[in-house]
Amino acid sequence: MNYWQLLQKTSEDFCGVSYDFSQAGIPVQGAESKDVPDLRAFDTPPRIEEPELIDDATQPYADLRASMMDVRRANRLLGGTAVVTRQARQWLRRCRGATREQDVVTFLDVATGSADIPEAVLRVAHREQVPVRIVGLDYSAPILRCAREQIGHEPRIRLLRGDAFRLPFASESFDYVLCSLAFHHFGPEGCVQALQEIERVARHGWLVNDIRRARSAWYLIRAITWLFRMNRLTRHDGPASVLRAYSLPEYRRMVEAVHLRVGEEVELKGSLFYRVALIRNKSGRE
Repeated sequence: MNYWQLLQKTSEDFCGVSYDFSQAGIPVQGAESKDVPDLRAFDTPPRIEEPELIDDATQPYADLRASMMDVRRANRLLGGTAVVTRQARQWLRRCRGATREQDVVTFLDVATGSADIPEAVLRVAHREQVPVRIVGLDYSAPILRCAREQIGHEPRIRLLRGDAFRLPFASESFDYVLCSLAFHHFGPEGCVQALQEIERVARHGWLVNDIRRARSAWYLIRAITWLFRMNRLTRHDGPASVLRAYSLPEYRRMVEAVHLRVGEEVELKGSLFYRVALIRNKSGRE
């Protein structure tokens, strides 16, 4: 195991710690008790819709590709990948005991980016000895080009161009649906619309994984993009992503807008480095 692999493994183990916000009172402003200040409220700035350069199709492909590689590294080292693989492992273990040996578990990865999440799920499936097929969907043609370059001729991953707000699939087309680091690109109404579509096409469950808006996160990502000499798109988009991200109460309201209940039907979890996950396990595959 080389230094980079050791660093990645240590980061995955470190970021594997999660905490459950599902039952917690999460006030939008201030704390529930005047005697106990809510530090998250003090650390949460207003949401700012600052466009990200990666969404600009006129940017040079070399810069876009370099930025997507930065996102891959950030996902591995700051816990984004670990959030997904931890849940995927649980799902696959349940499937291994509940399905026939020849059954294939299907995943849809919405806004797949460079397809690093499908690749990570494949590695977990291989270790768990569960056959899987994964569709990676993204609206951006240049980003899909980057994803194709990364996965090569991997037959278990299929890449498609499509709209997260109108998923081109029938209801319950996939066992599980994933969506990582995409919701901060959507406005509040778009998040609700995407969540409705994810709920519609998922047969057994889904996971939405993004970041939490925080002033301290803004300073952290600025420092990381500078220290690691990341691409100019990443140096702009990293801090912009933090300011576009949602707070815990806002994530809760998204769930409520699609007529689901946090704490009963959807888990709201956090992990290190400002990661937030909405996790849905539908009845019949708990």
